Amino acid sequence: MTSEFSSKIRPYPRAAVYPTSWAGDLTFQQIYDDLAHYASNVMKNFGVFEDELPDCLQIGFMALWETLVEQHDFLAEKTRKQTVFFILARCKISTIRYQANQYDSLDALIKSDRRDTADENVIDGFQHQQGERWAGWATEIDMRIDIERIMHKLAVKYEHSLKHLVALYYHTTQVGKEAAANIVTTDVWRWYQRYGLYVQQELQYEFAEVFLETHTYPPPGLFEQPVEHPNHGRFTSPYHWREQYKHGHTAPAEALLEQYRHTKCVSVALRAQLEGKTYRQAAIDN
Repeated sequence: MTSEFSSKIRPYPRAAVYPTSWAGDLTFQQIYDDLAHYASNVMKNFGVFEDELPDCLQIGFMALWETLVEQHDFLAEKTRKQTVFFILARCKISTIRYQANQYDSLDALIKSDRRDTADENVIDGFQHQQGERWAGWATEIDMRIDIERIMHKLAVKYEHSLKHLVALYYHTTQVGKEAAANIVTTDVWRWYQRYGLYVQQELQYEFAEVFLETHTYPPPGLFEQPVEHPNHGRFTSPYHWREQYKHGHTAPAEALLEQYRHTKCVSVALRAQLEGKTYRQAAIDN
């Protein structure tokens, strides 16, 4: 019985070796050890980033292994450089990046935000309400939920009218008016007057209902014109320092001169403008 059992024992199969043109017969592990560093440098030169290298190397060497299984002497006539470029051509970097772009990276947002408030940037498209006592992104989520409800409500309302649906599509996307109208008709003007304007009014009504009744957004403060001003009661923007200087309000011009007092060319140019001189004449005088 023991001899019968022993006769069935076979030695553990040796690792397969593959003939190469540059180092003779090598196992796949030896091929990997010989080419991995070379392939990494080539991939970097072709724009593969450090965090993408492990996946690219794994996919590229897997393609090489599958080829060697089917064609044992594949590397017998390939140079070391040709083998590395074979791996590079099959690393699927485009697929890896496409899949990575399906998701937002919080790490990237945190690194680019000196305040480490990445959550405030994940949902964009709306301006943050400065007077809120809660997180700005929470309000933006509520607003987006309301928008989705409005779109769903109107889509259900117009589900049996393609022309209304196309008008809704036109008003809520970047598609052009003619491109949208051509889906249902060739008469762009009539379609827009009958369906486009109607759907626009519906959208405005629904948004007004949601954002003016459901939410309590504070109205923007009114701009108050100053009653008294050094410029004879007439308001002048503080950025128009030359006009203010001409009308007797010299503080902005003096502040500029003080700011650039250590930069002679700038201070001379400012004084030339105030005194009505040309830059050349001002340079000669100084």
